[in-house]
This record gives sequence, structure tokens and C-alpha cells, in this order.
Amino acid sequence: MAEQEIGESIHANVTKAGYLSNKFLTSALIDMYCKFGRVRQRKAIFYENHLKDFICWSSMINGYGINGCGDEVLECFANMLSCGIKLNIVVFISVLSACSHCGLEYEGWNWFNAMEEIYGISPKLAHYACIVDMLSRQGNIEEAFEFVNNMPVEPDKRIWGALLAGSRKAHGSIDIIECIARQIINLDPKKACYYVILSNLYAEQGRWDVVEKLRRLVNQEELKKEMAYSMI
Repeated sequence: MAEQEIGESIHANVTKAGYLSNKFLTSALIDMYCKFGRVRQRKAIFYENHLKDFICWSSMINGYGINGCGDEVLECFANMLSCGIKLNIVVFISVLSACSHCGLEYEGWNWFNAMEEIYGISPKLAHYACIVDMLSRQGNIEEAFEFVNNMPVEPDKRIWGALLAGSRKAHGSIDIIECIARQIINLDPKKACYYVILSNLYAEQGRWDVVEKLRRLVNQEELKKEMAYSMI
């Protein structure tokens, strides 16, 4: 049975059992339909729920972000604020992630700065990761690299990974790329995808000797790329 059919079957059983008022189930259904790209269904579930809390709002914001609906992200967030929902760490992760996916760099910076200045919420690693991802997606690798180096917290593999992935389309300085690669491989030396990304970057520059060394290293360590899987 296809994933969509399974999801619809679960939705039907949730409705039949009278559990649609459960905010966690509602948010999960919104998230599911967002990942299917089923706009009508997710909106219907969202607006039929009269007990919307920050979890439901965050699911909608995330969903708009995943589907690249920048205007809807900002509209949904504005509506959330007007409803008096108290902002917290989770909500800001959703907003910043959506800004990253939709290319809303100006808005992303505004809300990142507002976290502490206006709402008194100290950014965590997940928030910094969203900003790094946002800058990397826009091709601003040098700016993202500088941002990481000035962070008040120690960057983890998510942050270095976002930088390395962004380097593929930014064509930034090879010195910066090599520094990023060293950091992330030190943190997660058994993940083959990092070596593959780095190898592709060297191949684009015609540095085939380094490409060959990386491939030999992957084979020696018997590293395997993880199989893809459905978001659902």
C-alpha cells in the first residue's frame, strides 16, 4: 500500500475514533499532508481545529516552508502572533527553517535577532543551524563560515554539514571548503556522504589526484552511503 493511502487510512481512523481534537494527532496529520504536498487537506485539518496551540501553528509553518510557500509562511506566522500564541524555542525553529527553505534571508535574520532582543529567548544550536542553512542555500558560504566561527556555542555536525552541502553550488574558496570538510569528518568520520560531496567538489576543480585518494579512503574504510528513505 502506498504511503499516501496508509496516511489517509490513519486519518480516517483518527476521525472515526473522535480524536481530531487531540492537538498532537492533528499536528501529525498536518505535517503528513504537508509532506505529501496536499495543501487543501492540511488547511482543512488546521482550520477545523478550534484548539490550535503552538504545535499546530508550527506544523503549518513547517509545511509551508517545505513546499516553498514564502508568503504563506509570513502570513501564517503573523496570524499566529495576532492570536496571542506565546513564542518559544520550537516555534522559532519552525520559522527560521521555513525562511531558509523559502529564501527569506531578510526575514530570517530579523526573527533570529528578535529572539533574544524582543522575546528574551537565547538561540540554541538548532537556531544557529537554520541560519547557516539559510546562508548556504543562498550561496553565501563565506558569510556562513564567518557566522559559524563567531558563534558563542560549539558547532555540531549539522552546522558543518549544511556548510559543506552549500559549498556544492556556491563554488567558494577551496581553503574554506577543506576547513569545513576537516571539521565535519572529524565529528562524523564514518559517514560516506561527506566524502562523496568533497570528492565531487574536487572533481569540479579537476583535482583528480585528490578525488582518487578520497575514493580509496572510502573503500579502505568500507564506508557506504545511506539508503534514501521517505520523509513520511
